[in-house]
Amino acid sequence: MSLQRKQIILNEIAFWKKNKLLPEHYCDFLIALYAQGENIGMEEKENSSKAILAKDRKNKTILYIILGVITSILLASLLFMTTIVFLPIVVSGITIIVFLYIAIKLVKNKSIFAPLLMVCSALLLLAVSFKVWEIYFMNYPLILIYLIIGNCSIWLFSGLLQKLVYFSISGAIGITFTIFYLFYFYL
Repeated sequence: MSLQRKQIILNEIAFWKKNKLLPEHYCDFLIALYAQGENIGMEEKENSSKAILAKDRKNKTILYIILGVITSILLASLLFMTTIVFLPIVVSGITIIVFLYIAIKLVKNKSIFAPLLMVCSALLLLAVSFKVWEIYFMNYPLILIYLIIGNCSIWLFSGLLQKLVYFSISGAIGITFTIFYLFYFYL
């Protein structure tokens, strides 16, 4: 029997043993039978330790995502509910950079949570843009329109580069509606 077939069968038996689909002594017998005296016990231990490490890594990632979303919500509310001008903008900017850095690392690992961090970063950047407009350019509504078009352009190009359809669609729709609003109400 080929080594690949043996490994498939041994993995299946280990799955049965782990999920208690067969009694443990049956599984041990089948492993000994198919292993034919080879050192399979070490491989089984390595596989189980890899699975435990992967589960721990997944739990940490979920915890980081939850903390990231809570941080985004708190920062967005801090931006609009405080009279302090400079501090929330700087903290939000740093948070955006950290989120994007983590998202880029997660994209390399093909994690499902990378897009969520990208969305949090995009919305936080939009909130920072609104706050900057509110503080410095409140009397100039056209600057707000340009900021919205800039944010939507970032979303569109990020979506095209990362092949994220929802970013591309939201950026295109945002630009379209904003330009329509600009022409309808200002021209």
